[in-house]
Amino acid sequence: MRTFQLNAIDVPASVIGLGTMIFHPDTRDRDFALLDAYTAAGGTYIDTAEVYGAVEEHGHSETVIGEWLTARPGMRARIVLASKGLIPGYCAPLHPGGASIGPEQIHRAIDGSLARLQSDAMDIWMFHRDDPKLAVAPLVDALDEEIRRGRIRAWGASNWTAARLQQAMDYAASAGKARPVASSPHFSLARANEPYWPDTVVTDAADRAWFASANMPLVAWSSLGRGFFAHGKEGDNGDAELVRVFYSADNFARKKRLTEFAAARGRSIFELALAWVTNQEFPVVALCGPQTVDEVADCMRAGDLRLSAAERDWLDLATEDRPF
Repeated sequence: MRTFQLNAIDVPASVIGLGTMIFHPDTRDRDFALLDAYTAAGGTYIDTAEVYGAVEEHGHSETVIGEWLTARPGMRARIVLASKGLIPGYCAPLHPGGASIGPEQIHRAIDGSLARLQSDAMDIWMFHRDDPKLAVAPLVDALDEEIRRGRIRAWGASNWTAARLQQAMDYAASAGKARPVASSPHFSLARANEPYWPDTVVTDAADRAWFASANMPLVAWSSLGRGFFAHGKEGDNGDAELVRVFYSADNFARKKRLTEFAAARGRSIFELALAWVTNQEFPVVALCGPQTVDEVADCMRAGDLRLSAAERDWLDLATEDRPF
């Protein structure tokens, strides 16, 4: 499994990350098995959020992970534990009236996540969404305080624009505060026609250039296009959300090339789609959300795959020069 180092975090991050949206106390045995299989295969990056769980907005995913860490002494020191919080208007069971973003809310969200995770510290805490009306300085200051207190080792942002992240980086540099160490937008070989959820960010070509120039690690959610490569089929409009977000002539052309390339390489299209995500000019963790141990193994096989720039560009329709 390929890994890379995130700033301020000792444990190397594996390029395949484990998404835990489906975790719930009622499926604890299954979820423990997924976590065990993932870490046994060399995975280190475990991604959760206060909103996650098969019943959302109750912190169930964090709770299960906390119980797993307690049941696996020594495991905490072997993983990068990342959580997210504060989707405005969500998580009323955890934030009466619905979450909002601000310094005090940051502190309370971290309180709750640490309690559910049964941990003294998270490696990364991320904003789950942004509120662009707010100045970045008080938010960066609050997170810098949390780092100095030792409750988080680093911070990042999910679904923040590159421009907003640059503002935070510029302020952190000028004020001597901790800068963001990672960003988590949607990123996959299948290009989204529009955001899957409101107030989320889809990575485009300009964003990719920014990530490369900033050398900013990207934690890619929906790295397999929310099942497009498995279920997308021209003429089959049964999944309205898949059609709305991912059906396009270009995406079907990408799937055709991916299928041809997978046959030539003796790999599955899913392995190569994940490999495309992780073989960029900047560090990437591709999040997968397996539901079975076999699906964990499918995801992890992509962790050692290398793609050349020519292969990557051909799969993305950037060139007609077939590289195999």
